Amino acid sequence: MSDRLPIEINPWRLIEQRRQLHGVLPLAQLPRVQEVTVADTAGEFEVSLDFLTSESGLPMIEGWVRGRLELVCQRCLEPMSQAVDAVVRVVLTASQTDRQPEEAGYELCIVDDERLHLPDFVEDEILLALPASPRHESCEPARPLQEVSAVELAEIEGQGRANPFAALKNLKDWNKTE
Repeated sequence: MSDRLPIEINPWRLIEQRRQLHGVLPLAQLPRVQEVTVADTAGEFEVSLDFLTSESGLPMIEGWVRGRLELVCQRCLEPMSQAVDAVVRVVLTASQTDRQPEEAGYELCIVDDERLHLPDFVEDEILLALPASPRHESCEPARPLQEVSAVELAEIEGQGRANPFAALKNLKDWNKTE
């Protein structure tokens, strides 16, 4: 798929026309997604969005975003490939006070003016679809875990702890001698 998507759209007009957008969005247009990827990775995301009205008459965008990202495994700190398959199902509103869609169980997308910056919208959906802590299915931690026995723990705690009131006690004893 080599169709480039527009940068800005009027979602209200696309909903009126019951339009569909299909195309690709290069990773270069998604700076917040680039921040979480391994440096110098390139790629693109396939995007398919339907602009429609829900059964209850709410303006909606439904579709999907698919692609792959190179992330850092949070266990072994090595690069890993992560598939992204985000399902998009949001209700559009022009007002921040409109809570009807949220009450109906829909995710809300606020469009302040008549324009929607499509890369930002897609980027939000990608970031929401990523795991909070990406990890390989099986890998070893970057630093091996060390188990400490109760005796060793007591020794460690006893060694490094100085009594914070010891200095005050010394002052008190010093005042008594004067």
